[in-house]
Amino acid sequence: MISSAAAAAIAELGEIVRLDGAELRVAAASPTSIRLELDLSASSCPECVIPRDLMLAILSANMATADPDISVIELHDPREDAGFVHSDHG
Repeated sequence: MISSAAAAAIAELGEIVRLDGAELRVAAASPTSIRLELDLSASSCPECVIPRDLMLAILSANMATADPDISVIELHDPREDAGFVHSDHG
C-alpha cells in the first residue's frame, strides 16, 4: 500500500499520459519502492506519450517531496520491449 501523497503524485503523472490514451498503474508497492506499468493499449499514438526517462524524472522529483521514504521507482514502458510495434498514425 502506498501513501495518499505518493498516490497523488502518481495520479498527477497519470493525468498527463492519459491525454495520449495511456494509463499508469501501480503493479507493486512497498514502503520504500513502487513498480509502475504503462498501459498503451488504448493509445492511438504510443510514441506521443512522454518518454520513460522523463516520466521517471517527474516521478522522482515529485516523490522526493510527496513521500521521501520511496527511494526506488521502477516503470515498465512497453515501448522499450523488444518487438514493440509503433503505430503508423500518419
